[in-house]
Amino acid sequence: MIVREKGEQSRTTWLIVFFLILHIINQIDRQMIAGFAPDIMRDLSLSRSQYALIAGLAFSSFYALTAVFAGVMADRIGRIPVLSAGVGIWSLFTGLSGLAQGFWTMLFARPFVAAGEATLVPTASTIILSRVSPDRKATAIGIFFAGVPLGVGASFLIAGQLGPLIGWRYCFLLMAAIGIVATLFVMQIKDSSHLVSDGEVKPKSRELLREIWSIAKTNRRYRYAMLAIILLHAHAATSPFVQLWLHEDKGLAKEYAANLYGGLFLVVGLVGSLGAGMLADWLYQRSGVDRARTLAMLLFLLAPLVLAYRLVSPDSLLFLAGMVASVLFLTAAYGPIFSVIETELPKHLVASSTGLAMLAINLIVVGGVSFAIGAGSQWLHDMDVSNSWTIPLLGADGIAIIACILLWLSSRSSAQNGALTPGRTK
Repeated sequence: MIVREKGEQSRTTWLIVFFLILHIINQIDRQMIAGFAPDIMRDLSLSRSQYALIAGLAFSSFYALTAVFAGVMADRIGRIPVLSAGVGIWSLFTGLSGLAQGFWTMLFARPFVAAGEATLVPTASTIILSRVSPDRKATAIGIFFAGVPLGVGASFLIAGQLGPLIGWRYCFLLMAAIGIVATLFVMQIKDSSHLVSDGEVKPKSRELLREIWSIAKTNRRYRYAMLAIILLHAHAATSPFVQLWLHEDKGLAKEYAANLYGGLFLVVGLVGSLGAGMLADWLYQRSGVDRARTLAMLLFLLAPLVLAYRLVSPDSLLFLAGMVASVLFLTAAYGPIFSVIETELPKHLVASSTGLAMLAINLIVVGGVSFAIGAGSQWLHDMDVSNSWTIPLLGADGIAIIACILLWLSSRSSAQNGALTPGRTK
């Protein structure tokens, strides 16, 4: 029995590591357009608004819609078939993005990259949560979401280091080839933890969504946590513009900016993803501190530095401290928040709920805010306003900081632990 348990733990560990690698590939493919933003805008003759549409709304809207569909289908037909199809699609269209010759061809490819990538979080995260013990959930999800900083950082380093050698197009084609190989490995995964047994009637998509809506109306802890993770992504919506902001508003050379931000994101982002989850689990186990409260306190401490980062000179230590705070603000939330959300839901709703979160995050926040940043910057630029990137980026940061209050409210709401009957509270 002990040998079997150790074997199962080992398989779970390796599966988490594989999903981490897959998440890194996912984020590189998504974020390379930001790392290569000056080159892509130049080669494809894009305006700021066109770039914002490609990097933001054209990607995030399709990502959002597919995430809901992927979450529901994962709960109904299985997570591995959905994920396998997704990895293959995003890899193929990442390669086609590298062949784009103008605005319209890039605009055509990006939604398909988004649709494929949207399958990863609703499937992989729920597989991980189903296999780890309750006292390690935030840490396990933190490891998986470490793919965000590692992937984002790697995408900027690829732009700064590999880009000058082979160009942005070949970088896209290289990542497409890696993704196709990864698809073959995904297809070999055995997901034995079926959420619906063979003897049960599989719930219809409408029934799943109706049940989630009922829980959201009656469970304040779940509702505040969901709203918090959604609004926090207003800060994530600034990431496609970081390279342009550092280069045009702050005066940094584009290669130096890519290497600085990419390298910092790799190191600090990894600390944020892993450290926040481990800290939340440790405080919860040792002192009973709610994971949502731990995260709220951390983000409250980071918020002033995030705002200062936009306004100070890049030569100052405060600028570097603010960049560190910005990366932590982007990466620390996933482990604690998703562990809170997961404990408030029945198992058969977790993937669907994650998909709904991705819908709101990407359609309303990342898509809408990123398009507003691009359009606002274009308007300010046309009006000859200095710091035309800085002002709209500050607005997005302010929206994200509201999430700190929501997290605190979530921590003060009683846990219902997934035993909620639709339409009723405990």
